[in-house]
Amino acid sequence: MSDRDKRALRWLGGALVLFLIFQLDFFSPSAPGAVASPSDSVARLEQDLKIAQLRARRKPISDAELAAAQRLLEVREQRLLTSADPALAQAEMQQIMGEMLVAEGIVMKGSRFVTAALEGEDYARIGVSVNFSCGIEQLVNLMASIANAERLLTPRDVRVRPDNKEIKSVRVELTVAGYLPLDRAPELRPKERQATTAQGGLL
Repeated sequence: MSDRDKRALRWLGGALVLFLIFQLDFFSPSAPGAVASPSDSVARLEQDLKIAQLRARRKPISDAELAAAQRLLEVREQRLLTSADPALAQAEMQQIMGEMLVAEGIVMKGSRFVTAALEGEDYARIGVSVNFSCGIEQLVNLMASIANAERLLTPRDVRVRPDNKEIKSVRVELTVAGYLPLDRAPELRPKERQATTAQGGLL
């Protein structure tokens, strides 16, 4: 591999690290009154909504903050996965990633499901890992497509290795997550909340 190719891979690695830092920053606490940016996850927006609700109880001027947080949360929830349960959501994620790869002219070499997990207090994280070879520009375009997808998707892990130096391609293993409301994945709910629900209490 030439020095130029090595420099390109180092640049790509740094760019992907920065991308993941911004995409994976779900649960760092917001300052009171902060309004979520468009890149925030559903869980982060939910947290902002709860903060706004607490402040609204203390002073009427916070009603506007509460309404804004509620609107942002509603917009984000429209982008959740549409499946009825985690098993179907995994298939939905596999289809979404397959279509994205095809759109970038990338051939998927393999895929595997990632175990569903709790995300925040009210959402389930549904992941799929795909592996493929592609050009650096194709990978950059794919990451941009994920960030702007119709469904709310976030990269969870990406591993890049050199592939074919003659055509300047890389081998990639990419894990991407989508999200479900927790009421569609009640088995992920903490046991104490399951007991509360069974007794007819409010979540």
